[in-house]
Amino acid sequence: MNDKKNAIFWDFVVLLRPTLLIPVWTFFLLGNFWAQGGFAAGKIFNVKFSFQFILSILAFSLMMGGVYILNQIIDRASDKKNKKLFLISENYIGLKSAYIEMGILWLISMLLIIPFSPLYKILFFISFLMGIFYSLPPVQLKAKPFLDLIANAGGYGILNFSIGWLTQKTASPGLWYHTIPYFLAVGAVFINTTIPDIPGDKASGEITTGVFLGEKGALLLSVIFIIGSIVSSYLVRDWICLSASLLSFPFFLNAYLHSSMKSVLYSIRIPAPMLVLIISIIYPLFLLFLLCIFLGLKVYYKKRFNFNYPGVLSGYNP
Repeated sequence: MNDKKNAIFWDFVVLLRPTLLIPVWTFFLLGNFWAQGGFAAGKIFNVKFSFQFILSILAFSLMMGGVYILNQIIDRASDKKNKKLFLISENYIGLKSAYIEMGILWLISMLLIIPFSPLYKILFFISFLMGIFYSLPPVQLKAKPFLDLIANAGGYGILNFSIGWLTQKTASPGLWYHTIPYFLAVGAVFINTTIPDIPGDKASGEITTGVFLGEKGALLLSVIFIIGSIVSSYLVRDWICLSASLLSFPFFLNAYLHSSMKSVLYSIRIPAPMLVLIISIIYPLFLLFLLCIFLGLKVYYKKRFNFNYPGVLSGYNP
């Protein structure tokens, strides 16, 4: 159906894709935690939520929310065909309204970061550009082998983490050391996310890392990445990433050994919740916040579309 639907306020909130903002918040909190000294400083249950912290995480969330809106605008034709992300593709929110919301979010985010350091602003702007060019033709990083991997692993594991760190303190060698295990951990998961999409990507002419390496090659690379995350986590004494990577390793190894779609999906879906649960121990309010988002989305999709999401049995891709 191409008829314009009547948009409601919550449509514009959900358009930011809160489920995709969860990893954004997770890596921001991780960077902020280690900047405060981590476990050595006794920061568990004793972390700070300063005005600067709130300003920074809000700015980064708004900027990434705008990026996710742009992605939906660009992918609206394929989303309509695949019956997913239908707020724009099914015209619940018009293109003009989506562009206006995106522009407002980006403008506010840029104004909010004015008080921060030059390095903070540089990393913020790099993250902004990377988010734009991830889907925007002709660059379209998501369709380029290894560049898609670097954009995802670097975006979350380095830039996102670093912005959380720089919110708390200035850069130091410890910052860059700590990004290595997260870069590798995110990379391991991302590599395997390209595998289920190999047939569709090939058909559309997109050469992702999964398409380029083939299923077995991609699965092997993901195992190498998760091993690298384990080793580097131990070397920098990052017990959070070490715990999540160690617990995730059997799923990556199993996916490589069996190459079944079920095993691949387990390797994609298990690691992220592990990291979220661990960081929620340190930031208990984060878990409460995520629960509110989960319940809010549940009510929204049921009332708005009579749709069961989020849910394990849901066939909808958030």
